[in-house]
Amino acid sequence: MKGVDVFSVRCCIIIFIVFCGLIMPRAAAQEESGELVVHFYPGAVMQLIAPVTDPAKRALRDSYFKKNGDTARNYGYQQDGVLVVEETLLGDFKPNVFVVSHWSSLKAQKAFQSLAQFTDVKSLRRQAWEALRLYDHELDAPLTLTFKKNKTYTLAFAWTNPAKPSEYFDYISSLPPLLDKVGGRFVYKINNSVLSAHDSNALAPQQITLVEWDTSDGVEKLQALPEFASLSEQLRNGTVRFELHKVVLR
Repeated sequence: MKGVDVFSVRCCIIIFIVFCGLIMPRAAAQEESGELVVHFYPGAVMQLIAPVTDPAKRALRDSYFKKNGDTARNYGYQQDGVLVVEETLLGDFKPNVFVVSHWSSLKAQKAFQSLAQFTDVKSLRRQAWEALRLYDHELDAPLTLTFKKNKTYTLAFAWTNPAKPSEYFDYISSLPPLLDKVGGRFVYKINNSVLSAHDSNALAPQQITLVEWDTSDGVEKLQALPEFASLSEQLRNGTVRFELHKVVLR
């Protein structure tokens, strides 16, 4: 009996170890492999959250997450990963990070926003962050995004010139062959996102683009190409506002 007990204990330990391996959080496995893979399903609402934080307000942010984190998750919210802003190359808005997240559906997100406590949620957001922007994008098809630690990324936000929007879109359509020359590529484009911000009058950009670069100086290499000069003129003419952030996977 004693031998059987020892054998049983050993079996239980082995099963426990195997089980723990199977249920290891996906984020931990992704960190080990040096990449983040996010799968979005049709009907999900991709959300990019861009905060500007003041270290002195850490307690307020902790209070915000404590009060609202579980409720948001119960209503279908999930944080998928964090992109750290290494440098804001263009624009006055300078967030610390971009949080990649999603809601299971637009209906789920609206249900959370219709809660009586949501007024307090928005109020506490204003107190806890110097600035906060949330860009929402409802997906109508499956999407997989992969972020790698050995790559650099840029997120660009374009507010098109109503008088010359085609100039901007011509600029975008002309970029791929130039990106190929300097080790860059478009990963995804978001059109007509929905923006929530401290400033209720803030306007959403017409397009958000995500580009992956093989090297950290990919943008500089692109700008150094002789043929980029004419394209940059199209960008200036085709936008009334443009922001560009260099980011890496945390």
